[in-house]
Amino acid sequence: MELVDTHAHLDFPQFDSDREALIAALAAEQIRVINISTSVESISRVVELAKNNPLIWATVGIHPTDVTESLLTEIPSLLEEWAALIKTEPKIVGIGEIGLDYYHDRSSSAAENQKAALRQFLTFALENKLPVSCHCRDAYGDLITILGDYPDLRGVIHCFSGTLEQAEAFLNLNFHLSCTAIIGYPGNDALRTVVKAIPLNRLMLETDCPFLPPADRRGQRNDPRTVRDILDLVADIKQTTPKAVAEATSQTAKKLFNIN
Repeated sequence: MELVDTHAHLDFPQFDSDREALIAALAAEQIRVINISTSVESISRVVELAKNNPLIWATVGIHPTDVTESLLTEIPSLLEEWAALIKTEPKIVGIGEIGLDYYHDRSSSAAENQKAALRQFLTFALENKLPVSCHCRDAYGDLITILGDYPDLRGVIHCFSGTLEQAEAFLNLNFHLSCTAIIGYPGNDALRTVVKAIPLNRLMLETDCPFLPPADRRGQRNDPRTVRDILDLVADIKQTTPKAVAEATSQTAKKLFNIN
């Protein structure tokens, strides 16, 4: 059964010891991976992994917690580099991980820097006709407001953990939502209720590995193979079959990121 892990970090050092063997196992299990960059330094790594592996694709982006005032001055030149890279690397299929994160730094200056960077990234995504993978932590209201200024943009809110009202706001903006293993964590009944209410064709699956393993493996390294655990969780929540979830979420991911 083919699946797409729409948000992974296989370039992270947690995979240095067994990356090649793991990627071979993913191919055998028909698991496609969108490997997401998080920093300027990570972009070359994720692009190289995508070039060398037929079932891996790449994105380019900078995580909001990496955005500083000094980085803002570099973004125009970075975007020029990304534009040239996108023209030569067809396996770059999105812009991300970008977004807002007020959890680690709640200062107004950090928020303003992140919002300024995000707007530049969203404009760039539109100009290059690519979807975005958005990170959001403690900032759903601001993200909804900003995305509302880009009605033609396509994308996904990665690791969604908000309310049903917030979920509906993103859906109305033509964004998709992706589920991680946290939907199976004890105490997340409210999130499971949200997942149940969202139309299946607006959901995608992701592991966010090496982070967020399934509940019975907390504290261990996660990897894209656990996308099958998330598949089963979604099927149980929505009271349908794993096959139905696999077909719907894979079709949505392949269409959004234009992969085949």
